[in-house]
Amino acid sequence: NVQIDPSNGFAYTVWQDVPVPFYMSVYFFHIENPEAILRSEKPIVSQRGPYVYREYRPKSNITFHENYTVSYRSFRQFHFVPERSVGSENDQLVLPNMLALGGAILAEKLPPLMKITFNNAMKQFNQTAFFKKTVKEIMWGYDDELINFLKTFFPNLLPFKDKFGLFADVSIIYS
Repeated sequence: NVQIDPSNGFAYTVWQDVPVPFYMSVYFFHIENPEAILRSEKPIVSQRGPYVYREYRPKSNITFHENYTVSYRSFRQFHFVPERSVGSENDQLVLPNMLALGGAILAEKLPPLMKITFNNAMKQFNQTAFFKKTVKEIMWGYDDELINFLKTFFPNLLPFKDKFGLFADVSIIYS
């Protein structure tokens, strides 16, 4: 058992907000030829990145209890580090549209009329096999008409709350 004691200034401070820097490096494979892929041609991809984020893990609402336990709220903060990155968060990337492709796989098992409805919805909401988004949108989320529609009529269907992105629904603060 480790005892956390606020009167031990150094140890407590290090526990509360770890001073060791954590870095997360993210790489993407940019699709160079999305239209050709749709014609069954070989994909051409280029690696982009790293896009580097400094992660902070401070603790807040720290409460010491009489039974020698402590409770706290922990969250993660990410800050983009341009000097360690190759590229900007505003870089535009072409990636597979995970929502559309995942939906297409699910739609394969639907009855014919539902497949037609699904295909019409994909067209109505401009969903294609590939999309172009910024690194920032891919990482931290973006608004999407299809997602908003599904949330309105099927609030428990999607495994995320608001925006869709790799880290959009993680308990974090991004800046």
